Amino acid sequence: MWPLWSSGINNDGAAKAMSNDIPRIKYDVFVSFRGSDIRLGFLSHLSKAFHQKQIHAFVDDKLQRGDEISQSLLEAIEGSSISLIIFSEDYASSRWCLEELVKIVECREEYGQIVIPVFYNVDPTNVRHQKGSFETALAEHEKKYDLPIVRMWRRALKNSANLAGINSTNFRINLVQITDALLARPSNLGVKEDSRLIGIDKPIADLESLLRQESKDVRVIGIWGMHGIGKTTIVEELFNKQCFEYESCCFLAKVNEELERHGVICVKEKLISTLLTEDVKINTTNGLPNDILRRIGRMKIFIVLDDVNDYDQVEKLVGTLDWLGSGSRIIITARDRQILHNKVDDIYEIGSLSIDEAGELFCLNAFNQSHLGKEYWDYLLLSYWMVDYAKGVPLVLKVLGQLLRGKDKEVWKSQLDKLQKMPNKKVHDIMKPSYYDLDRKEKNIFLDIACFFNGLNLKVDYLNLLLRDHENDNSVAIGLERLKDKSLITISEDNTVSMHNIVQEMGREIAHEESSEDLGSRSRLSDADEIYEVLNNNKGTSAIRSISIDLSKIRKLKLGPRIFSKMSNLQFLDFHGKYNRDDMDFLPEGLEYLPSNIRYLRWKQCPLRSLPEKFSAKDLVILDLSDSCVQKLWDGMQNLVNLKEVRLYRCQFMEELPDFTKATNLEVLNLSHCGLSSVHSSIFSLKKLEKLEITYCFNLTRLTSDHIHLSSLRYLNLELCHGLKELSVTSENMIELNMRGSFGLKVLPSSFGRQSKLEILVIYFSTIQSLPSSIKDCTRLRCLDLRHCDFLQTIPELPPSLETLLANECRYLRTVLFPSTAVEQLKENRKKIEFWNCLCLDKHSLTAIELNVQINVMKFACQHFPAPELDFDDYNDYVVIHDLQSGYEECDSYQATYAYPGSTFPKWLEYKTTNDYVVIDLSSGQLSHQLGFIFCFIVPKDSKRDDKLILYITISDCEGEGEKGSTKMYMNKSDSTKSDHVCVMYDQRCSHYLNSMAKNMKRFKINVTAKTGPISFSCEEEEVLKGFGVSLINTSTYHNFIQQMKFFD
Repeated sequence: MWPLWSSGINNDGAAKAMSNDIPRIKYDVFVSFRGSDIRLGFLSHLSKAFHQKQIHAFVDDKLQRGDEISQSLLEAIEGSSISLIIFSEDYASSRWCLEELVKIVECREEYGQIVIPVFYNVDPTNVRHQKGSFETALAEHEKKYDLPIVRMWRRALKNSANLAGINSTNFRINLVQITDALLARPSNLGVKEDSRLIGIDKPIADLESLLRQESKDVRVIGIWGMHGIGKTTIVEELFNKQCFEYESCCFLAKVNEELERHGVICVKEKLISTLLTEDVKINTTNGLPNDILRRIGRMKIFIVLDDVNDYDQVEKLVGTLDWLGSGSRIIITARDRQILHNKVDDIYEIGSLSIDEAGELFCLNAFNQSHLGKEYWDYLLLSYWMVDYAKGVPLVLKVLGQLLRGKDKEVWKSQLDKLQKMPNKKVHDIMKPSYYDLDRKEKNIFLDIACFFNGLNLKVDYLNLLLRDHENDNSVAIGLERLKDKSLITISEDNTVSMHNIVQEMGREIAHEESSEDLGSRSRLSDADEIYEVLNNNKGTSAIRSISIDLSKIRKLKLGPRIFSKMSNLQFLDFHGKYNRDDMDFLPEGLEYLPSNIRYLRWKQCPLRSLPEKFSAKDLVILDLSDSCVQKLWDGMQNLVNLKEVRLYRCQFMEELPDFTKATNLEVLNLSHCGLSSVHSSIFSLKKLEKLEITYCFNLTRLTSDHIHLSSLRYLNLELCHGLKELSVTSENMIELNMRGSFGLKVLPSSFGRQSKLEILVIYFSTIQSLPSSIKDCTRLRCLDLRHCDFLQTIPELPPSLETLLANECRYLRTVLFPSTAVEQLKENRKKIEFWNCLCLDKHSLTAIELNVQINVMKFACQHFPAPELDFDDYNDYVVIHDLQSGYEECDSYQATYAYPGSTFPKWLEYKTTNDYVVIDLSSGQLSHQLGFIFCFIVPKDSKRDDKLILYITISDCEGEGEKGSTKMYMNKSDSTKSDHVCVMYDQRCSHYLNSMAKNMKRFKINVTAKTGPISFSCEEEEVLKGFGVSLINTSTYHNFIQQMKFFD
């Protein structure tokens, strides 16, 4: 849940949300120290250095301290911008120091206070992990104080020692380093009343990692992102945390603006003067005096150049970098990635805030608190809409929050309505410079995406075809990269292009400014009311390039047959949105004309029986007539060389397809829910067709072709084609084949095994009687779904690549074949095998299944001993999150499950019981500390009608200490078991948790309780198991098992 719903501040370190009661700053720095260790030398010199540098520090130099920390001292910590912790050998022996430390860590987490650890003649590792004198001191504390208190001290030591700090061996040198680092911090940083930094921890941690790379070379890091995304805020905080690690540092803000206003010499003087902490004058833009070069060359320095518009600006200020000292670092922020390309060592992109962070930042600005308090619950939905509108851009969240602060709900509603119609000027004025930097072609690409293509999930290669000026035009790809580099668009890993809605609105505003009065003279129309005005009054002109309208937003519209005749340059037409056909008098006389250069045509619920007779589809790239009345597209054969995608979804009156022979680049064809009884044979000659959707085509009886084995088809979906009786189409590149509910299909093609790249095969709820033996040649097959194949009697040998086999409810299944040798079975990696309610399985098959389960579960367990990215301390927190958000399905990634009919435990199972617990004895010490826990459950006949089970597992020490901990596993099963079933499971996270709890026990008890029902605890019902068992496994026992298998092979 995001913070708008919460009842309090999120106190984790990731979001430094400030409460309303931010302490007033009284001191620049608070010093925490152990007096007996450092008072005589270090402290006096440090105090003197603070005095000389005019640093107002709180140093409690009383010689005698009691056990209880005073309230005035706690207030001093809260009222300091920075806390300086001097860890010394005897620091942890003082409860006073540890209480100070807890308060300092608390202020860092709640108020963003800066914390600098100084390791005074101690190893930071000893502090972090409480070794040496720290271990001794804490052990003594555990004898005197409650364990939770000592744990709190340990946590504070670990957290603070993990921060970047100063190793102090020569205190005179480090005094200079400490004071210079404090003074180098920008004056606008630190804990102040408006310091409300949200969602910065991850980018700062990532950037700190880049800064700390073990290299003595000068490294340059580029940071880029769109306007308002928080680049400056993040780099300021980063500088604030890191500057004390360098001998000198300088933060230059608004570099582009400063250079334009003051010139290179002035800005360069500021940079050098700050680095040398003295007034320096230079007379030329080229180079620096040798004495300055020598002085700076001896120092490890840190420079931030914020808001750079051209890399020439960097070169003018810092030159070739070879004059900077070893280990120096430079950070450059820019809104244009191209500026940084091939110029810096690393480029880091600042992304938008998460929904939680965005909600918190909006609340801080709108309500002056980090959550939506009860007094503001009436604003809940409105707040959600505002946060959704901002899409995680901090600038937009701040502007909107401040704009609406203190306003009533009617003002909020009015503002939201305005935002949807007219963008916020303040936001757009900041972003427009990125647009004005583009050339003419790039501006056109930007406007086409903003006014038409954004939200259509098109890939780069599609846009290259749609937006190119001629066949050999490669400027679109270059332009898209340019827009990406300027953060005006994003290109995902799968090359899908998208645009932030704020940027989109700015683009639409620019298009609107082309002609505010004469709507027909605009190049791009995207406002429903304005398009209605143009179409209803026939105001279209040749200036119009694109029309995109949501038909649900307009009133009754009547179009004439030549409505598009004046729009000779129309290339992109999109009529979408649901509307009531009875309320819309579309084209009562039909349509006589569509421009011949249309490239994108989407017309949902199109009333036409076919496209205009003289329509030329030569430039068409995408055609989408879903939910239309169309019976045919056109007569004869057309030149369709540019056509990439055709969607005729739910065209129930579609009687025939045209000849697609010349659609040589067609990749996607969707004919789902059509009335077709056959498809044109030309489809199977297409060399680039990758995806064919023919679901719910009840009249389709055969899918056959002379081109029996295709080359390009990757996805074929024939779901619920009830009438399909004959299928001969296969493809050497097929990845997924779905034939769910194909009731008329009895057999698969004999050449099925030639589909060597097939990964997923779904034959769920079909009348398939047998599988071809060649299926074992599908060497990449991962998932085979045979559920409810009532007529299937035999499952042949399957390829070793298979991970999931679902054969539940196969009522007449008798035989399941496995490889004849153990060597072959040991190649398998099956983590889910289910035969729920397969009650006709013969004895030989059940025995073979039991052995196969043993092989696979042991192998899976040994491959998954460590818990994936989860400390066991966090396991129960994970369970809560998992229950609420993920559900059972997410268990698949770390869980192996095997089920088959039966009422007896497998012979190999080590501990078994018909009660609800087993006792495990490890006193012999035969197994290693890294154990896997394999469970087996006997699920009874007539199990409650629910397809989910939650298995609650508790572990307790048999030596009398009682319960130690509990966890849970999730099981998918048949919703009604018709006999007893054996279910063997290995859950990686559960096993890791139990192993962690049992590592110090010699004898322990494991108890299991099963419950059915949804994850909501209030709806669970207890399920009685017939018994359960556990086997412990480690690498050694698994290898012994393998040797036995090979021996008896």
